[in-house]
Amino acid sequence: MISWDWADVWQRSCESWHWPLLPRPRPGPSASAGEFPFGNYCITIDQKTVDQGPVYLENLFGHLIVHYIFCPRSLDEAGMLALAALKGLDQPDIDRARCLVNIFTDIVVDSFRLERSASDERMVLLGWNMLAKQDRLMPLDRMVMGFLRNYWGVDLPSCSRPEVELLGRVFSAGIRERNLWQRQCRQMSTILEKFQPGILGRGQIRCLEILNGNANNAPLNCAASLDLGSYEEVLAVLGLKGDLSRWYRDQSYRIEIREMPRSRRESYPSAPVKWRLTDPCSELDYAYSLSLSPWLIPGVTTYKRGTETGAMAAAGSAVPDLLVVLDSSRSMEGPKMGTKTHKATLAAFKACWFAHSKGAEIAAINFSEKYLAHPWTRDLSAVEEVLVEFFSTRTHIPGKAIKELAEQRPGCLILCITDTHIQNLYQEWDDIKRASEVGNFVLFCIDQAYRDKHVEEALASLGKVYYINRLEDLVSLVVDVTGRAYCGESFISLQ
Repeated sequence: MISWDWADVWQRSCESWHWPLLPRPRPGPSASAGEFPFGNYCITIDQKTVDQGPVYLENLFGHLIVHYIFCPRSLDEAGMLALAALKGLDQPDIDRARCLVNIFTDIVVDSFRLERSASDERMVLLGWNMLAKQDRLMPLDRMVMGFLRNYWGVDLPSCSRPEVELLGRVFSAGIRERNLWQRQCRQMSTILEKFQPGILGRGQIRCLEILNGNANNAPLNCAASLDLGSYEEVLAVLGLKGDLSRWYRDQSYRIEIREMPRSRRESYPSAPVKWRLTDPCSELDYAYSLSLSPWLIPGVTTYKRGTETGAMAAAGSAVPDLLVVLDSSRSMEGPKMGTKTHKATLAAFKACWFAHSKGAEIAAINFSEKYLAHPWTRDLSAVEEVLVEFFSTRTHIPGKAIKELAEQRPGCLILCITDTHIQNLYQEWDDIKRASEVGNFVLFCIDQAYRDKHVEEALASLGKVYYINRLEDLVSLVVDVTGRAYCGESFISLQ
């Protein structure tokens, strides 16, 4: 009997697929029958799997690797497929959607491998034929294998149910066009929804970030088009936990802050030029002039050092700390997609992230009739937890709290985002005025149609004011101000 080592099989599989950056498998206990041997961000190889032989094991490794490099590959692609599966179900079901996404990606992965080479085709068919011999197959499993029999033109068990033909129509365009995957996954989910899951589709969705163990920190780019409820459902399908902070964080990831530092204009010495009687005497270079001639004849044998002016690297400057003052009163409408609260919080998240990335400390005040404040810190997550609170009561700005935080960091940048329906401004005026003198106050006034003119005029005397006539402009304005404040320009340029 020829001996072999599963580690050699793993090496051979990785070499065949150009060495993907996947963690090395590890031995472990037996998994549940039919379930993918995967846990704790690593492939777990139990003895039962090893006993299937090197060809079966190489097929298993190849299957996982192609999930990593082709479908779904990224967490974002997996999220879009999860959303498509949910849309295809009449009744949203997290577990059913996860199962159907896994079945869809398995079809795509093995179809891709089948076309690659004769050896890959042999391994793929070995795996599916072994599955066909299981005695606990459900109708859903039999329909998928019946579809693959027709789709691949291979010897797999047939199935006469009409859903097999419908699956053939869904995949008639092939599996290589990524722009078709979401539609195909949604249509497949609609066809297979009424059938109970069997062996196929078990386990966690396999994608790059999940396999490498950083899915809890990786952004989901499609969050920008999802409301909070849909976002949480998509993450649940992926086996992750979503909350309000992560929703805003993932949306802000796609917002770009362009760093455009302004260079200085400096003069520097260049070649000698003639010194004339109209030039200051202090500019005459006596030593150089006498080295050329013993007689100093103005404009003939007299020289001075010429200068040129050019752009120089921006001078280094201290990074201002950032204080975000965010209105969460009832008039801000709450944390729904497209509301004033949504846009303001999204802008605040991006500003805090950028200031934090530049080395600044950050602080936050979220106010309504009550307020919640977080002191100066480098803990970005703690500040984000304050920003996502929504009090939904009257608008009472906490002037004393703003002043105290500003005095702790003189020269800080204060970004205040409000709809200016402030009811206690004059009671808090002295404290707010003092804060604007200690720091650099920038006010973003939302909802110009219903603004309080007197409050707005009073706040305008504190610093720079931006009037938001279109809500969709708020994020870009906050991003622009933050970018200029932290990219080498003097804050005076904002005035």
